[in-house]
Amino acid sequence: MERKERAPKELPEETVENVASVIAAFPHFSGRKGQDYMLYHERGLIGEKAYGRVKKNVRRLLLEEAGRRELFGEKAYYEHVRPEKAGEIWAEDFTELVVEGRTFKAALLLDVFDQYYLGAAVGHRATAALVGRPVDQALEANGGQGPQKFLLSDNGSQYISEEHSDLLTSAEIVQRRIPACVPQYNGSAEGGMREFKSVFYNVWERRKREGADEEKSLLSRVEAAMAETIQLLNEQIPRPCLGGVTPADVHCDRKEEKQRQVREYREAEEARRDVAPRHRNYWEVLKSGLKLAEMTSGELLTKLAFFGRKPLRRIAQRNRECVG
Repeated sequence: MERKERAPKELPEETVENVASVIAAFPHFSGRKGQDYMLYHERGLIGEKAYGRVKKNVRRLLLEEAGRRELFGEKAYYEHVRPEKAGEIWAEDFTELVVEGRTFKAALLLDVFDQYYLGAAVGHRATAALVGRPVDQALEANGGQGPQKFLLSDNGSQYISEEHSDLLTSAEIVQRRIPACVPQYNGSAEGGMREFKSVFYNVWERRKREGADEEKSLLSRVEAAMAETIQLLNEQIPRPCLGGVTPADVHCDRKEEKQRQVREYREAEEARRDVAPRHRNYWEVLKSGLKLAEMTSGELLTKLAFFGRKPLRRIAQRNRECVG
């Protein structure tokens, strides 16, 4: 027999009023602590879940009152504006890359509509000059034109500096800053940073194994790995949010053609019936695909990190400790 959900017990008016006053005095109380306080001071009996429901309603009233008093300031400035096509909104941000015991600052600039990277630069310090280099690259790639609407930035000292402001003004780029301490307003750049670093660390370890640019300085090697990472993200790695095509397919207006090719390939694969029998066992096939024997220890540990929690933090920590 199906159990019916029991309706919440009706609370006495006095108890509800007392709960509201306790929440007003101690808004950090959890349901259990609020319940204990009410019992201790003989102000009524209320369950933990009921206390939580009242607390939600109190929050609503507080928000309404704060809004009525216009305590939050002008909200329109922080309203999300979604681009309708490529070239309307750009976003810039920077992140840290840790390799061989050294920390580098990577500045990136992308098109919000299709997540296409327009510029990238890396250096030892996050300066206004560093974050200006991706802007220069984006302008060059776009025929000297900035975004049609605005450039989205955070409130880092590099982005609010006079030097960066002068650069944007000279290029006739409107800068729009996100609210302080609310990085999700720059979600495209923030999410793009995680994807960028995830690809970068794998590229870095492979290039180390292959001995690429080993005669060059560490900064030059990071720059080369970064350039390859950008190429992979733009040209080779499709995005589900873009309909299964790459940012370059969207940015270069070839999305529909590429989707047609992918659809035809999928239909052909689904229609296959002549699957050849395996000549090797399952685990041998996996090892061959992974190329385990070729991996260095650093490469192996980097890839393992992505099967656990907070992989980028673990990789950075290991790279700080392991040199050479």
